[in-house]
Amino acid sequence: MLKINFKRFLPAIFTFTLVSLPCNAQQKLFVPKPSGENYTLIFRKAQNSFEAGDYGNAISQAEKAKEQRKNQTAWELYSLDQVQKVSAVRRAGDYFEDVLPVLLDYKEMTAYEIITSYIDSYGADFFKGRVSNLKVFLEKGYSYPEADYLIGKIYRLEGENALSVRYLNVALDSAENLDVPDVRYDILYELADLAMDNGNDADYEKYLLLVLKDDTFYMDNGFMASLLRIIENNTKDAVSKFFLLYRSNNDKSIKALELLTDYYNRTNEPSKALRCASLGSITALSRIQQTVQTRLPNYSYTNIENLLDRASLYEDIVLWGNRNNIWKLFFSFAQTCAVCDYDVFASELLSILSEHEPEPYWRTIAKNSVKSNAEFKKTHLSLGQWEHTLTKNK
Repeated sequence: MLKINFKRFLPAIFTFTLVSLPCNAQQKLFVPKPSGENYTLIFRKAQNSFEAGDYGNAISQAEKAKEQRKNQTAWELYSLDQVQKVSAVRRAGDYFEDVLPVLLDYKEMTAYEIITSYIDSYGADFFKGRVSNLKVFLEKGYSYPEADYLIGKIYRLEGENALSVRYLNVALDSAENLDVPDVRYDILYELADLAMDNGNDADYEKYLLLVLKDDTFYMDNGFMASLLRIIENNTKDAVSKFFLLYRSNNDKSIKALELLTDYYNRTNEPSKALRCASLGSITALSRIQQTVQTRLPNYSYTNIENLLDRASLYEDIVLWGNRNNIWKLFFSFAQTCAVCDYDVFASELLSILSEHEPEPYWRTIAKNSVKSNAEFKKTHLSLGQWEHTLTKNK
């Protein structure tokens, strides 16, 4: 188990206390430009140590990177505050387009380079073109969520789940400062996995729903109602219509939708499971179609059978489907429809999957399930238990 000497981090705690002073208090203090390596270079060392399995050094370097980033942010804020004491800069106002030429004219290169570096990284629109918004962003920027995320992952690997959750939540709380915004989803999935490990169903569901909060289709009740109405028609033709009419490109949602489908089936909440399984299947199919079209530029979608047949020709697509439980998701979608009494829709989809699923294992499971839906209804098992029975019997 990883042992950490917390006394080593007391200087870092003191630094955090200093730079966390209210903005007005900071302005009264001289803040020197931090010496040594840039925090990004230090963090890269932490990542390299992590990949090499040297977790103690990885934590040490990550903490050092956090401290350096705090010092860098404090200095940047101080520099912007100081340059605004120049009357010409004050008269220029608050907008980048007005302030930057004045900074060049007066050779205030430190402030100029700070502002332009953030414009290069985030774009002027991110700050609505204003220096004041950049300063607000910097005031929140003492955190280093990438470093906290790395430390959280290490503690999880070492079995220190409570510490892992603590660091991951710190990273999540400051996710707006991530250099790569999509890392937020990685943090949420890590927290969901930990909640599952800890047997905490409420947190497991919460973190996965936070992923879906950014999915415009899942959050659009009108779209979801339209999606479900086709299923509720409960006809054979409804299956082809369903997969023809809808698409979603929110790839980050696929895992959450698949996991929540299983979760809601396990907790006997079939209507919630159907909502997740239906959108998850559409999103997965959209991803498969996009990939096939990159290989076959003249390809155009005709039906789900043809697309799955095309996908089965590419080993990487089949492997992607296995690793992300996509082929299982299609099966779970059909079974969830059956649970919700949309038997005709379910049987037609299972028939398609039994012939066209790219993975032979799930083709067989679908084929067995076509024959056993009536038996499943009599068992009163949860869908998760029934899938386990089918798998075991195979």
